[in-house]
Amino acid sequence: MSQSEPERTGRLHMRVSPRQERILRAAAEVTGETLTGFVLSAATERAETVLERSERVDLGGEAFRRFVNALDRPAEDMPVLRRYAARKSPIPPR
Repeated sequence: MSQSEPERTGRLHMRVSPRQERILRAAAEVTGETLTGFVLSAATERAETVLERSERVDLGGEAFRRFVNALDRPAEDMPVLRRYAARKSPIPPR
């Protein structure tokens, strides 16, 4: 383990089908990685992609223009929202 790589102390346990195990072992062998290294790398890459997509909204040109126009319009008066905002919160402060 290199100086810059943090120590790995967490553990994940999973059950796989015989087919999944064969595929994972074959792919690890082709890439020259250990099975653990291959699975960890692939899972981490997929997790980063999922998290990145969950934090981003993709809009087409027309949808983006409508979004910007909605932001640029004056705020709509909402008496009910104004009334609720004026109330004391039922959630205790931290």
